[in-house]
Amino acid sequence: MGVIKRWFSKKKEPISGEIKRAAVIEKISAPGSIKEGDILKIQVSGYFSNLSWSMDLADTEVSKKEIIVIVIGKKKAGMMGAHALKPYEIVVEVKGLKKGKYKILAKKGTKEVLDLEVK
Repeated sequence: MGVIKRWFSKKKEPISGEIKRAAVIEKISAPGSIKEGDILKIQVSGYFSNLSWSMDLADTEVSKKEIIVIVIGKKKAGMMGAHALKPYEIVVEVKGLKKGKYKILAKKGTKEVLDLEVK
């Protein structure tokens, strides 16, 4: 009985701040090759899980010979949204790639892997 009383008598903290989470990437596309010094433009599209989410950040992580695309969504904590997919489309730019072959992949979502050659 004491446990139940504690559940209902606990002081509830007000909900504040933002929630950030990786969004699902449905498709990525990029050229097969670029020249060293050129800017690589990766077209990214996907969706957020409901209408309360919005774009916070779209970026890449370049490590060794991999370019990992990540899209971060944000929403206000406690905010409810209609359960409908909210699509997004964005172009992510990557600068300073050295000569060589790279694999481009998404952090969350599609398992598609693109090949890129920097000449």
